[in-house]
Amino acid sequence: MPTTVAVHGNFFIGNLSLFPATAGESNIFKVTPSGNIKVARSGVMAVLGVAFDQDNRLYVLETFDVPGFPTPFTGDILRFDHSGKVETIASGLAFPTAMTFGPHGTLYVSNFGFGFPAGSGQIVKVSVP
Repeated sequence: MPTTVAVHGNFFIGNLSLFPATAGESNIFKVTPSGNIKVARSGVMAVLGVAFDQDNRLYVLETFDVPGFPTPFTGDILRFDHSGKVETIASGLAFPTAMTFGPHGTLYVSNFGFGFPAGSGQIVKVSVP
């Protein structure tokens, strides 16, 4: 179930997977302009956001990262460097639903995107090390 796309020379598509979710069953797929599809990154969970920073590193937004059903305050942002090494940039998010880089490389994430009363949503500025 594709849930997000980023364009970075190619299309990078994240998937949410089915519930109950199993740890690491989501992927980031790379789709070339000619239509070739391959897994670019695996082992992620419940992906709702994909973005690249100005250093061409891949960021993945997991709306929750525990097996089972959506669980609040378990969302996180992962960063993959060029070698594939993964680092957690933010954690403890409550059902984040999207992220984007703004001016000057600032990362913004929507938090409380679902499962909370109307008006609970917020945009969070994430400090990127």
